Amino acid sequence: MVTLPPIAPGVLKIISEKTDFYQRVACVLWNQLNKETREHHIACVELFYRLHCLAPSANICEDIICHALLDRDKGTRLEALFRFSVMWHLTREIQGSRVTSHNRSFDRSLFVVLDSLNCSDGAIGAAAQGWLIRALSLNDVARILEPVLLLLLHPKTQRTSIHYIKQKNSAEDIHDWLCKKKTSLKESGISESNSEENLPLSQFTTVDREAIWAEVEKDPEKPELKTEQSENDDSCNPVTSHEADGDQDNSEHTESADTSTGHDSENTSSFSPSLELQEVSNEDNDSAATDGKETTNHVSCLNAFLPESSKSSVSLNLVRADSERTQASESLSSDEEVDLELQEITHSKLLKQQKEKQEMIEALFKHMLLYLQPYDSKRVLYAFSVLEAVLKTNPKEFIEAVASTSMDTSSTAHLNLIYNLLARHQEALVGQSFYGKLQTQSPTMCPHSLLIELLTYLCLSFLRSYYPCYLKVTHRDVLGNRDVQVKSVEVLIRMMTQLATMAKAAENKNIEFIRNLLGRCKIQEFVLLSLSASMYTSQKRYELLMADGVNNVPEEELFEESLINFGHDQIWSEHPLQIELLKLLQVLIVLEHHLGQTHEEQENQPDLSKEWQQALNFQQAIGAMQYVYPHPITSQGLFVSAVVRGLQPEYGYGMHPTWVGLVTCSLPYFGKSLGWTVAPFVVQICKNLDELVKQYENEAVKTPAKTYARENVTPDYPLTLLEGLTTIGHYCLLDHPNQTKKVTEPANLRNARNAILEELPRIINTMSLLWNIIKREDAQKRPTDFFGTTKGSSSVYFKATKTLRTKILDFMNPLTAQLGIQLMAAIAAVWNSKKPHRNQSKIKILPVASASQLILVDLTCALNTLKIDTILHLVKEVVKKPSQIKGEEKSSLVDIPVLQFSYAFIQRLPVSALQENFQSLLGLLKESVQLNLAPPGHFLLLSTLNDFVTRTPTIENKKDQKDLQEVTQKILEAVGTIAGSSLEQTSWLSRNLEVKAQPQILPDDFNTSVAPSSMVSASAPSIYSVQALSLLAEVLASLLDMVYRSDEKEKAVPLISRLLYYVFPYLRNHSAYNIPSFRAGAQLLSSLSGYAYTKRAWKKEVVELYMDPHSKILFLIYMQSSALKLYPSFEQKAMLLKRQAFAVFSGEIDQYHLYLPLIQDVSLLQGSFVKDFSSASNLIVANYGN
Repeated sequence: MVTLPPIAPGVLKIISEKTDFYQRVACVLWNQLNKETREHHIACVELFYRLHCLAPSANICEDIICHALLDRDKGTRLEALFRFSVMWHLTREIQGSRVTSHNRSFDRSLFVVLDSLNCSDGAIGAAAQGWLIRALSLNDVARILEPVLLLLLHPKTQRTSIHYIKQKNSAEDIHDWLCKKKTSLKESGISESNSEENLPLSQFTTVDREAIWAEVEKDPEKPELKTEQSENDDSCNPVTSHEADGDQDNSEHTESADTSTGHDSENTSSFSPSLELQEVSNEDNDSAATDGKETTNHVSCLNAFLPESSKSSVSLNLVRADSERTQASESLSSDEEVDLELQEITHSKLLKQQKEKQEMIEALFKHMLLYLQPYDSKRVLYAFSVLEAVLKTNPKEFIEAVASTSMDTSSTAHLNLIYNLLARHQEALVGQSFYGKLQTQSPTMCPHSLLIELLTYLCLSFLRSYYPCYLKVTHRDVLGNRDVQVKSVEVLIRMMTQLATMAKAAENKNIEFIRNLLGRCKIQEFVLLSLSASMYTSQKRYELLMADGVNNVPEEELFEESLINFGHDQIWSEHPLQIELLKLLQVLIVLEHHLGQTHEEQENQPDLSKEWQQALNFQQAIGAMQYVYPHPITSQGLFVSAVVRGLQPEYGYGMHPTWVGLVTCSLPYFGKSLGWTVAPFVVQICKNLDELVKQYENEAVKTPAKTYARENVTPDYPLTLLEGLTTIGHYCLLDHPNQTKKVTEPANLRNARNAILEELPRIINTMSLLWNIIKREDAQKRPTDFFGTTKGSSSVYFKATKTLRTKILDFMNPLTAQLGIQLMAAIAAVWNSKKPHRNQSKIKILPVASASQLILVDLTCALNTLKIDTILHLVKEVVKKPSQIKGEEKSSLVDIPVLQFSYAFIQRLPVSALQENFQSLLGLLKESVQLNLAPPGHFLLLSTLNDFVTRTPTIENKKDQKDLQEVTQKILEAVGTIAGSSLEQTSWLSRNLEVKAQPQILPDDFNTSVAPSSMVSASAPSIYSVQALSLLAEVLASLLDMVYRSDEKEKAVPLISRLLYYVFPYLRNHSAYNIPSFRAGAQLLSSLSGYAYTKRAWKKEVVELYMDPHSKILFLIYMQSSALKLYPSFEQKAMLLKRQAFAVFSGEIDQYHLYLPLIQDVSLLQGSFVKDFSSASNLIVANYGN
């Protein structure tokens, strides 16, 4: 019996081609889905679906729905959304049934509705969201995701693991495998070009299930052995063989079972997201077991892909090593043996460096997958955009739905093709053919895997996938793949954000589920590896950019680098992906925190061995260059290393705001790695700001700088760094009693605080550089011209001086309350680092503050939280317990620099401020003089005291006056002791002193860098004794005159006598080495002689010195009018003059000829003793007349 169709095939063909029958019927059925004809809805939907499946094109029915959904009239669109929801709900059982399900679905209509979720019209968006929430509540998530998953699992997106390629036994095997893959793709009718990139939207969003089934199940014919042999005889170069494939039509199509040696036991057709991950994780164990065998295999495998120069160098190294061993064993000369040993050591170091680099590259690239052909990136991007739209509008409902829906193909027909494609992708990962019949193995994980796991796995797969270098692709393909990577991370961010919200609810069921999901998909590991690999790529591009055409020998590329096509773009081409990866890391860090500690970390027993083991495990994780389980992201060496390097220039300045945002937002979650991470991060912030300052100075002097010429940096870049520095510094350094969000343990916070405090001088130095620029910019600003522009530097980074000043003060002001002492010590350390160099200026007794040092004073005065008395108190505390300056070659403390700072600070204070803060200043001087300061410290105390006394009026309060006299006495005695440091006793019990027979250094030739500030060596006392004498000569007489009132002058005489006790031994010594001290002592005595009340302290000794005929210097002293005024009677003055004249007469010829103009100055010798003068003049003339 023959069954005839009711309509002949020819008639059916004419109906479909020559008439609009299908369109008319579809319109009638679609119009019947209105609200007035509800009784016909079920029948109309069934007929409409049958018509859709029977129509010659899937677009016939879909066009009607889509045109209605996209109509310009709002009412029509809302009506179309209602009709679509009716059709969606009534076709649920038809499409879900294995019996009645067909290969067509309303994919385009579904995509249009999902696109309406983000519609600018609120009513349409609300209607679409209402339908979505209802559909998700009715377990329709598999129906919604099916066309999206089919786009993501398209056969062209097949990929294989780079680890599988590396495990090929030889270069020939790799070449043979590549040829098979390319030929198999050709026989399957797939070209190496993106043929669908120009398709219109109507076809772009259509998923042809029948075509996919036909494509993947096509069984390519078996190859001939002869052709296989001819292919194996070709060159091993994959690029050459790829180009030659165009002429090979009879090459093999599929892979035999023998080519997958070592992987048969791991291959499975079931969906296992961790299948290739387990293989990668076991890489180290496999390589360790076959270490001897893989050495030879790796060299041959490396030769297949490295450039010719790399091949020759590898083989040369091997031959050279053997020849050196042979020569060493046969050498009879000891010199040759030594040379060979040195060569062996050098060669072993080189091999070790190459091995370390190879291990690092393997760790960075082991997670990557390689596409076997170009794919349509637009389709994948659209699929991800649909997922993003759903996650954006209804994240909670969507995540709950995919988290509770499994990949069970027994109950629904929607997942049949998806399951089939998943199995084929799994086989392609281990190098087997994607096409043909699937191996019949019982599925194990697929029916029980959840949709959320599948989505996560697919996002990670696209993130990890690259085009290989041997594949011919256009630049558009490479850019499209980058866009896909970025979009996949954006979807992951939204998924993980919702999971973090669920974990925050602290439900044990959710926490365990999320923890298992992260563990199975290994999200943290792949994200960190992807970030590290992307940063490595940026660094390589930066190195090429910095070469700038220089003919340098290119560095040898390793296997992974030569295999993966990263493109040849600028350094910032990787930035979009890195920015999204950092956002994802930030979400994952918060998610891990909400999930709580792992079981290994929950054992918080007081057992010392367990604590030690935990510390050891952390040290291993923080120093490893691969992901270490079960430690969180913040304890991974990959993460800490990336953060530390993130702000370096070679990774691009465009990434710095994102890095700063990641670190500042993740501060509460860093845990043990807080100090490890933030300290070098802060140092790099300072380095970058210093570099900006350097560029500003180069622009000011018109010096070309190449630092930022390679990349555009935003004008607010320094503000971004300052904000990050402020957030990090305040979090780690300040106590926050009212802050409830702070979750860092006290021990970890304490370690971070200490680490930041060590770098505080570096931070203050940067702040002073920025403050200097602010001052210069403010000074350069002129009134605006006609167009409103200001004249100044051309730098765009420091124009907003007001905002910049605010940011600096916002950072420093809060530190003063809790960390005032540390802040002042840091200022002192920076002050010491800015001292003038020896070749720039000869340092006097009191070094003159440089312009950069005075900026520190200006910055300190700008802090409104530091009052004058507070600053003086902090200086006192720092002097009492000085810290050591970090980085100094010689051990030096901050006590002397902080006193230099306080001296400069006091000098700029007005008189009124000095009077108001007298007690604070007196306390500083009183406590400091009691300390065992180095001599420059006492000099600074005396100078500070002298500045205060000189500029302020006499103190009326008797108690204050007495305290001032006591402090003055102690300081002068300390300086007097220093002045006598070049003296020694003449005998054991004698009080008489004499000058040590050793050279002395003039103050003008003295530099503070000769001796450190904290310790005085045995060879340096003469330096400070001369300085002390010179300083006393400068300030002593006037200081005592102002400290002691007219009725208290006699109180100063004993003090002067004690000081002169150290002075007269220098004046009695006429040796050449004592000239500096002799001159300084004479100046001191000359200054004292101007005050009559001091005569009792020095008159006797001076007369003795005067009678010494060798004294030339004293002649000058007593020829001065001030000296003559000390004697009340003219007779005494005349006697003095006669004695001096006799000294001249008794001297040698021309001994005093240098002082003849002074002798002849009659104005100094006025009075009633003219007759005595004439007799004295005769003696002088007689001497010179001889």
